[in-house]
Amino acid sequence: MASEQLAGDLPGLGGLPGRGLAWTRQHPATTDRTLTALLAVVAVSSIWLMHWPGPARYRSPDAGAVALALAVVAPLLWRRTRPDLVLVASGTALLAYDALNYPSGLVFLATFWAVYSYGCHRRSDAHWPLAFWIAAVLAHLAVPGETNPSQTVLIYLAATALTFIRGDAVRSGLLRAAREKEARALQAVSDERARIARELHDVVAHALGVIVMQAGGAGVVPSLAEADAKTVLANIERTGRQAFAEMRRLVGVLRADEGEVELAPQPAIAEIPALIADVGSAGLHVALKVSGKPRAASPGVELTAYRIVQESLTNCLKHAAPTQALVSLSWSERELSIAIEDDGPAPGALRSRHTPGSGGNGMAGMRERVILFGGHFEAGPRKDGGYRVSVCLPIEGPQ
Repeated sequence: MASEQLAGDLPGLGGLPGRGLAWTRQHPATTDRTLTALLAVVAVSSIWLMHWPGPARYRSPDAGAVALALAVVAPLLWRRTRPDLVLVASGTALLAYDALNYPSGLVFLATFWAVYSYGCHRRSDAHWPLAFWIAAVLAHLAVPGETNPSQTVLIYLAATALTFIRGDAVRSGLLRAAREKEARALQAVSDERARIARELHDVVAHALGVIVMQAGGAGVVPSLAEADAKTVLANIERTGRQAFAEMRRLVGVLRADEGEVELAPQPAIAEIPALIADVGSAGLHVALKVSGKPRAASPGVELTAYRIVQESLTNCLKHAAPTQALVSLSWSERELSIAIEDDGPAPGALRSRHTPGSGGNGMAGMRERVILFGGHFEAGPRKDGGYRVSVCLPIEGPQ
């Protein structure tokens, strides 16, 4: 319940007061029982110990005074769950106590805590309990034995206004904090769905690209030897199994509850040579060039670099193969520069970089990944033919 988050959602509280409020937030029932017991002791003892100045002649305290004083305080045990009924019950008991002309003492303090609780914990904007309490306050004008009933009513109304406004302000802050928390949660879900969508696109696009090129290449060979055919089929099977395993892992992330996700190793920069070998078996001749001293990068940067190389080579397969491609990894102290470029399709095999139905989602996904990590992304045709993707990523991830 949002109202039970009061202590933790108030800014600027630190040290002992902050820890105390945090404890009350974590133990609301214990806090309310302790507070109610304290107010009960104060209210009952003040009947004999607290005497307001004036000529009023109060009725001598007896068991009835104690019972009514406790009736004013006891409803506060439910101040979080039913603040409306608490205010009505406490206000009615106080009016009966004053109408019987018992000594005022400090019995009335509990009713103003009930007003605050109603302002803070009420579940709707209906104000009938507050109107009932105000009517009970005004009824004090007719209470016999009051020295100055008008002054009492004015003090009660002023205290009611202050406590209710404060409680309502806290309630508004809690509701706003709850809405912001919900918005952050929805944004996190949206971001996670976008991330998984990019992962699925990269996995499926790469696997299908390799499979199609393997099958297509084998299909155009006039007399394919049995051994070669088995090699092609084995490559297709292996690629399909790898894609299926990654897709099953990603779908598992979507289905699993929090804390139940089995963490699997993510592709990293060290696996790029194996990726190039897989693409090479599909008919794309790829060279790898590494310059600078490789450094330890954050896991997100490792995955992003791998996916960018994977998507770029998949695009080469779909739009330019057979061709020559070069993957360059250039390390500096703080950045990793990645370049993937190809020579373009062979003569007579000209293809568009954006084929019908492709939607350009792969290129958009690469750009989103790089921007997410505070990097720089460029992609476009080369002057001497072919295509080039250039990326610069901070090694430590977003700053």
